[in-house]
Amino acid sequence: MLTWWQTIEYDAETLRRDVLAGLTVALFALPQSMAYALLAGVEPRYGLYAYIVGAVIGSAFGSSRHLQTGPTNATSIVAASALAVYASRGDFMAVVFTLTLLAGLFQFGAGMLRLGNLTQFISRSVLTGFIAAAGLLIVVNQLPNLLGIRAFTSIRATDVLLHVVANLGALRVESLALGLTTVATGLLLHKYSPRSKTGVPILPSHLLSILFAGAIVWFLGLDRRGVRLVGDIPASLPPFSLPLFDFNLWQSLVPGALAVMLIGVMESISSAKSVASFSSSRIAVDREFVGQGLAKIGVAFFSGIPVSGSLTRSILSYRAGAVTRLANIASGVFLAIIVFVFSPVVRYIPVAALAGMLVLIAVNMVNWEHARISLRATRADAVAMLATFVAALVYPLDIAIYIGVGISLILFLRRVQTPRLSELVYNGAGFRERSRTEARPIPEISIVHVEGDVFFGAADSLEEEIGKIARRDQLQVLILRLKRAYHVDATFVLTLMKLYEDLRRQRKVLLISGATPEIATVFRQSGVDQLIGMENIFFSDATIFKSTRAALDRAIELLDQECTNTTRTARG
Repeated sequence: MLTWWQTIEYDAETLRRDVLAGLTVALFALPQSMAYALLAGVEPRYGLYAYIVGAVIGSAFGSSRHLQTGPTNATSIVAASALAVYASRGDFMAVVFTLTLLAGLFQFGAGMLRLGNLTQFISRSVLTGFIAAAGLLIVVNQLPNLLGIRAFTSIRATDVLLHVVANLGALRVESLALGLTTVATGLLLHKYSPRSKTGVPILPSHLLSILFAGAIVWFLGLDRRGVRLVGDIPASLPPFSLPLFDFNLWQSLVPGALAVMLIGVMESISSAKSVASFSSSRIAVDREFVGQGLAKIGVAFFSGIPVSGSLTRSILSYRAGAVTRLANIASGVFLAIIVFVFSPVVRYIPVAALAGMLVLIAVNMVNWEHARISLRATRADAVAMLATFVAALVYPLDIAIYIGVGISLILFLRRVQTPRLSELVYNGAGFRERSRTEARPIPEISIVHVEGDVFFGAADSLEEEIGKIARRDQLQVLILRLKRAYHVDATFVLTLMKLYEDLRRQRKVLLISGATPEIATVFRQSGVDQLIGMENIFFSDATIFKSTRAALDRAIELLDQECTNTTRTARG
């Protein structure tokens, strides 16, 4: 089997496009990576290290040609929430690396076990509510940095707001001005920047806006007036780091690591699918799990914070002309070179400027159109989104993720717990669904078409609805058409056996039509075929409704026999 690099037909033009795209994304990722490190509660350099390593490993082992791996806003704030209780430890960074390693191991394991499709059970409404709450928390948690007051981070927005109000007297006008200048400069540059043919802004607005703030600090000497700066970033490659191999610590970090994995999975897969729709390419979800898991593991051993796929940087890479995943790898290499060359300049960047950029990113991370649709589509979607939004504001974000996943599962089970039941009638030419007001051609016979999942979650509703039909006074034969019934399990078999016994006590007959090979196997292994009688089970074939017509003929035959027996008894 060929690896991805063996299948690339590379030429000078492809190399040029990949190099330019890699440089474009690196310039965009430089300020983002530092800002996301600040969001995670660590020094900016750890965000840079995470991007350099994550971009290379995630691209090398994933399936997407354009998915950009590195620190992201959602992953960083979830990590900050999970790590908050360890902030006072002297070995805090080792704890950060341990959390990153665990999240990577979980994600790698999920990919190896081919659990990628489980992401489809996470409701988009839940994800929209979580991202909206995360955006609000980012804004609130950056207020102390933006105002130049004593840093304070909390899982509750109200705690941070109270801290801000209590310390307003210590507000530094210079810091606030630098933060607002960064926001304004970023907006103006993004709006008025010249665009490439693909619509990519030629000027890296985030980078230029924070460099402009750094230039102001240097020119006015604001660092000597108490304005907090990013500080020195070593001009070196990501240094080797060693996570803590402490069993008790690993146990306590498991919930947080799973939460980091879950939000990373949702970010990465949704980003990969979105950019794949632009580029008409395909992704392998399980392989993407493996690639993202390995990226986290690699980052943990090279001094980085948790990483995942970024939608913004992925689309930027595609629109900047990237052809192969080598563009993503090039972006990591370029960022390493930039850190080597420009680390003396980076030290002048004010923390307030990074906070302003985070506020700008947080506002843009909320998909207002998705929120509008979730609120208006169905009541269940609105409740799911709002419940997740509130949970993320009230509880730690790692706990809020589990609440959101739980809500998604509840919504899923509600939709599949009640299979669709419809009554069919035969009009001489074929079968059709009977309307509620239509009289039954043969009141003694009812043909019930079952469509949907009939696993244990549907047992009670099935028993109740079919039981109502079975208790009709005129009914003598009940035909269950199971051609579109799926996921037959032991609970459904027991429900079917109970229905058979109830009908038998009423001297009524149960027939089965449309029995698929899957159903036939379950019936044979459970013995229900012997209970109902093989002569009363009709198996599906390529001809539509053939087995149901045979069951109807069997029902009419049984009615004729009953009439004959009744007549003989009356004559006798």
